[in-house]
Amino acid sequence: MAQKNIVVENGVKVYTDKTYKKLVTELAKGVIFKYASGGYCEFKNFKGYTNRANWTCPTVSGSYVVALVKVSQKLSEKVGGKGIFQVSKSEIVRIDPHSLKNGYVNCATFNDVWEWGFKIKIADVKRCETLAYNSIAKL
Repeated sequence: MAQKNIVVENGVKVYTDKTYKKLVTELAKGVIFKYASGGYCEFKNFKGYTNRANWTCPTVSGSYVVALVKVSQKLSEKVGGKGIFQVSKSEIVRIDPHSLKNGYVNCATFNDVWEWGFKIKIADVKRCETLAYNSIAKL
């Protein structure tokens, strides 16, 4: 079953087959594409396989959704806490909209893996789960 994924790091290469020898295209950060198990992906006219699945993530996974940060800021582990992680405008994060409390939601940033434990104002993110396949998430 296919799912809607987004590229979270630049340079996700798509190849003609699972030997990863003949390059078809390279997906840029923010690209929303169709992803199927086994690394098969489709974006616009390009179809193939990627071995960089860890550099992509579903736009919706359980209660978590992908969002773009509207302003550069430091995220803290708790509201009002010491800033411990810098995010830039248009950076891709994951949020849990069901965790809304006092205007803040739980947030994860991507640093080779998704790191949870941060809070961000719901007004400071733009949710991306409704974007269509073959589009690019941007502010």
